[in-house]
Amino acid sequence: MADSISPTGRDRSSVPVFDTITNPIGVEIHDPIEKARFEFYTPKAVSLRSASTDGFPFPMDSAVEFSTATICLPKRVEVNFWKGNDTIEHFNPSVGFLSMPKRKYYLTFGTSPMKIYIGVESAVDVTCRDGNTVIDFNREQSVRVAARSLHRQPSDVITVTEDVRDVMRAVSLFGSALKTTSPERSFPTLRGHPPLIESGAEFSVPKSIERPDTEIEIEVPREYASVYTVTPLAFYLGAKVVPGQSPRLVADDFEYSLTGSADFEQTVADTLQQVFFLDCVTRTEGYYDYTIQSCQAVKEQLDIDFTDLYDSSLAEQLTTYLTIPSEILEPHMPQWHLTTDIVPTPENIGILPFVADDLSLVRCPAKPTGKPLRPQPPAVAEFCRTTSMDGESDPSSELVVEPTPTNTMEHAWVGRGCPLGSNKLTVDSRRRRIEQEPAEQSDIRIQIVCNDEGMKAEDKVKELYGFRDLVKYDVDIAYDLTTDELRKMLNEPIDFLHYIGHVDHQGIQCVDGTVDTTTLETVGVQAFLLNACRSYRQGEALVKKGSQAGIVTLSDVANRSATKVGRTLARLLNAGFTLRASLSFVQEETLTGHQYIIVGDGGMSLCQAAFGVCPYLEIKPNRDIFIVKEYVSLVPQFDTGAIYQYFHGDSDTFYLCPGHIDTFEMNADELNSYLNKYDHPVEYDGDYYWSDDITAADLT
Repeated sequence: MADSISPTGRDRSSVPVFDTITNPIGVEIHDPIEKARFEFYTPKAVSLRSASTDGFPFPMDSAVEFSTATICLPKRVEVNFWKGNDTIEHFNPSVGFLSMPKRKYYLTFGTSPMKIYIGVESAVDVTCRDGNTVIDFNREQSVRVAARSLHRQPSDVITVTEDVRDVMRAVSLFGSALKTTSPERSFPTLRGHPPLIESGAEFSVPKSIERPDTEIEIEVPREYASVYTVTPLAFYLGAKVVPGQSPRLVADDFEYSLTGSADFEQTVADTLQQVFFLDCVTRTEGYYDYTIQSCQAVKEQLDIDFTDLYDSSLAEQLTTYLTIPSEILEPHMPQWHLTTDIVPTPENIGILPFVADDLSLVRCPAKPTGKPLRPQPPAVAEFCRTTSMDGESDPSSELVVEPTPTNTMEHAWVGRGCPLGSNKLTVDSRRRRIEQEPAEQSDIRIQIVCNDEGMKAEDKVKELYGFRDLVKYDVDIAYDLTTDELRKMLNEPIDFLHYIGHVDHQGIQCVDGTVDTTTLETVGVQAFLLNACRSYRQGEALVKKGSQAGIVTLSDVANRSATKVGRTLARLLNAGFTLRASLSFVQEETLTGHQYIIVGDGGMSLCQAAFGVCPYLEIKPNRDIFIVKEYVSLVPQFDTGAIYQYFHGDSDTFYLCPGHIDTFEMNADELNSYLNKYDHPVEYDGDYYWSDDITAADLT
């Protein structure tokens, strides 16, 4: 890089940093907390100067100023023109060209790993050329570019006792984090992080926390299970949670039962999904008048003036929303992303701000019962990853639980119990996401450890990390570590540790003994894969000692299957998928995948996704054409309510995320063109491939 500049008046390590680049010529923006990068290009080298962040439509972290005649964005994107705090025009890539007269503008665009604005006083022409979006000022102009990290922090901490009424009071204040109570709160960037909850001797709330005046109340019985279940709904509506005999939602003169024809938990889940989806429909009448496929389809079926509804009060909107038959909406609603089972005990109060922030559906299972974890016999005719083949017991007393199936894309479990095939989420691990400090190194550090000669076939995962544009990796592999070497490595600031070898009840095996992670004081590794037999206990200890999340096994895994799992996980994580989403692919692809679970914050991702979200395909041949179903998976920076723009042929359509967005018919040439353009996971005939590794001919 030829030039680097620190933002004015801010710590360079905690806000987006601007650098000039020379090949190609332009500017790179780097977020040191999220380790995210974005580039744009200029016709000639520019000189960066620190600039003020004042005047932009929304608060920004850092800004620079430079002179250029053109800015080229390396993708096709919609560009929004703002004047002050109002949008005045949109550039749609499918139209191809937009010309704006000279005036003061703020330009922004979606699907970047940070929020970025361009400030300029000039005439502006925007067009798409060769897959790029070109912003032309007609002559050299002074331009300001500002960036804001998508890393979000809670505003403060509420202290509660174990009295369930205190928990109700705390949840009632979660809505203080909403940036707006208009339908735009369905955008993830307009929902702040709710305040944290801590246990104490008496209820206490900082004066800075104040619930929005929504006049919405949710009545529930005085019990943990009921309060936990309504927490995400209360947050999203800015509602006050109060004691009541029968669960119901009260909005001015409108009352809505939360027991309905289904059970309480399902009715609350259905209510949140319906209100949220209809907010996404209504918000298209506001600042962001995108034509979103599912929203447009619903508008055409309902005799409702959504322009008038947009300007109505929240209570009036809810009255309309909850009288619409769900069967009209269900075919168009995106699949919900997450269900979290919370064992309803006082010990789990601290997870509530995080399930609210995730907008997860919540269920409260009964106290888990099950059998202690036991090793399973080795697979026949396969070398199993275990050095203890005599069937000795794992000393763990953890109970194995099998969560009730859910219709959401992902699942997490909070409380005692080891959830089969799922994510054992903890409060401390989820806190580490928001407490994440800027990294000393700008690259993503991947450390592979192979501690067994017979498993070196898996060390080829090294080539699967680090081939992404705009993501910089430092990938290293070590063989046959000693106990001292492994202990030292576990304390280093490694972003992801991929361990290949053996684990038994004594610890992680090294050439001269074992390392029992339960004896470590602290851990510097952020995330990990312990691809070894029965690695649950060692991985759980890593999370307790400082890691954010990891993938572990509950039983013996065959060497060949584990190698396949390791390679699949490496490539998915490299593409930006979260740990939970990555594991779900593995579980669908192999029976062995169900022996793996996640401990800690399964919603974390290793790196930014190239498209903001993570697309994947399901392809089926049909005579001389291919039926292509496209899906998207969310990442922390682009949460529920984000929109995805699909480009194929003349199509330039917006979709609500996540889940199945659309189905397309393509001939062989069209499919090959699409597969060559992007790097997505592809499901075909029960197996997974990558789009840049296959052609239409391979699929026939």
